[in-house]
Amino acid sequence: MRLSKETNLKYEFNSRWFSFLRMHNANIFDVFFKDLEVVADSDVVSVIDEVAAFFGIPTPSLCDKCSTILEIMTADDAKECELYYNFQMMKKAGINNMDTLRLSLVHEISHQLLFNIRFMLFENELWVQELGADMFVGAFSVMGPDVATGKYKYILRQLPASISHPDGSLRAAIVEFGRDYSLKLKGKGQLKEAKDILNGLPMFVYDHYTEMKESWRKVNIEDVKEESSTKMKPVDYESLPDTNLLKQYYLRNIKKKEDE
Repeated sequence: MRLSKETNLKYEFNSRWFSFLRMHNANIFDVFFKDLEVVADSDVVSVIDEVAAFFGIPTPSLCDKCSTILEIMTADDAKECELYYNFQMMKKAGINNMDTLRLSLVHEISHQLLFNIRFMLFENELWVQELGADMFVGAFSVMGPDVATGKYKYILRQLPASISHPDGSLRAAIVEFGRDYSLKLKGKGQLKEAKDILNGLPMFVYDHYTEMKESWRKVNIEDVKEESSTKMKPVDYESLPDTNLLKQYYLRNIKKKEDE
């Protein structure tokens, strides 16, 4: 059956409308079956350039070997940055369209801006740093063309609290808070650069302090249980890529000892 031009336009309008409604809210069906795009390994490189330009920082060195989805390493002076990623793990987690890819890389690269900042808002500074990075995600989604946050927030909500990261539902909440706060600043003409939104971070932490405290207590309890059975493995620096900052530091110290 051939549909009329008017009917086709109606279907197209409805499709765009439902896609718009899903932009900032997602369920498992939307994440893995709706709004999919062909995302190639090469897209990581182009999006990295885009995000680095947004933050006004040098493009990080890239390595596609990683045991987690994404991981960033920043030098002491924050002028050098290396980004490690696992493309297959990214797709399995739901990073399967360009918006979600952008937001995931915004989170990681923003750690370079946060590297020398200490907020002193909570007893675990790492948690506040992660919340700051997710607040940048919210800001990024409104500072240019509106970027869909639904899939990104869905992925966060599946993640439990750990020593280094707060509970995923809290992280999803600050993405939304970052969007709202950025829109308010934007409306007043006070959103000049991404860092402007960090003024709202203490407000979020204080509003969720009790929740964070309880979650951190549970993480500590679990950590004590696992501490006796967990052994740290020595890092094989020689096997790391030559661009790795830890390897460079290691080799410099080896050479220094040999010279002495």
